[in-house]
Amino acid sequence: MPSTLNHFQSSRGDQSTELRFSIAFGPSSGLHALPWMQGIGKLFLLIVCAAAHPVWAAPVLDTIIDPVHPGVKKWATVIRITNPEERPAFTTHHYRESKHAVDFWPASTIKLYAVVAVLEWLNRESIPLETTLTYSHQDPAGVWITDCARTVPEMVSEVFRRSSNEDYTLLLRTLGIDGINTRFLVPGKGFPHSALMRDYVTHRPVVYENHEPQRVHATLSGDRSRVFEHRWSGRSYSQERGATALSATTGNCTSTHELADCLRRILFHSSLPPEERFAITAVQARWISNGDPARGVVGLENRLAGPFAWEDAGERVFPNARYWHKAGQISSFVLDLCSLSDADSNHHLILALAARSGDPQVIRDLARHLFLAAKSGLF
Repeated sequence: MPSTLNHFQSSRGDQSTELRFSIAFGPSSGLHALPWMQGIGKLFLLIVCAAAHPVWAAPVLDTIIDPVHPGVKKWATVIRITNPEERPAFTTHHYRESKHAVDFWPASTIKLYAVVAVLEWLNRESIPLETTLTYSHQDPAGVWITDCARTVPEMVSEVFRRSSNEDYTLLLRTLGIDGINTRFLVPGKGFPHSALMRDYVTHRPVVYENHEPQRVHATLSGDRSRVFEHRWSGRSYSQERGATALSATTGNCTSTHELADCLRRILFHSSLPPEERFAITAVQARWISNGDPARGVVGLENRLAGPFAWEDAGERVFPNARYWHKAGQISSFVLDLCSLSDADSNHHLILALAARSGDPQVIRDLARHLFLAAKSGLF
């Protein structure tokens, strides 16, 4: 990394250390004295060492992220990809304890899990993608009440286009709490700490009342159809997997590591060894990634529904990059799971960012600092 350190000054009078510097990153970057470096003090030397010596890689994200909104609790995982078009190699970095931490609310980011899980279910049951699924619940008298009907492409597209809570809830109803947590969210698929137990609506006809028996009717070609029924066993997967945010017994939980790895497995499906692939086809993986613009189906590659890591971040540092994402936000947590690929600079990254804040600006600032650091060769 071409750089010059102009000035270092240490002051012990107030038990503080000050670092004053300007850094030239080369004519193409246009970067001088990056704001996120202010106040880092001697820790800046660790960043320089990390760039030159991989043995120092562990604290790099700590050094970059700690000064950003220092009063806000944050979680982050970053995957750097080299040779993405041929034989991709992945280097993963975690911010502090983020690799295994599940003490945040994942909000809408976990809708991606429901999308992949339902596609695996379609394949397992040999049900065509365009099949109409009709949802029913059983009332206390034992009568089945028909609620609504949707196709999987409709649900998936709306999950990515507007982060539809209704369509996420129907995807969860398709498999049921036991189904998604025992068949998809398992260590063998990269989810040792993830659990989905809660839908995101409270109104009929979509709501998933977990104490009610559920029925999914798949209308196939001709007069053929198949019926699937399930009822939650009462097992608390979230409690088993360490959830603490909002509800330890019926909440949703995951880690930034598992979010980032899920996105990696989708975007690089065809390049991964079979044991790392989800049980979906290459066509389905591309469909999740890019949608089907000719038919109006939206995939992960969009700048809709809260592209927090793009706004004022990716768009500034890598303005010509491609961007895939699934964001999430409630009053007390904000997140973005994204991938950025910039052919101009040959930078390719996956970021899973979360913060205990309702302000998307925290994610924008985190992403911008990480993009600048990656572009500068700091990790």
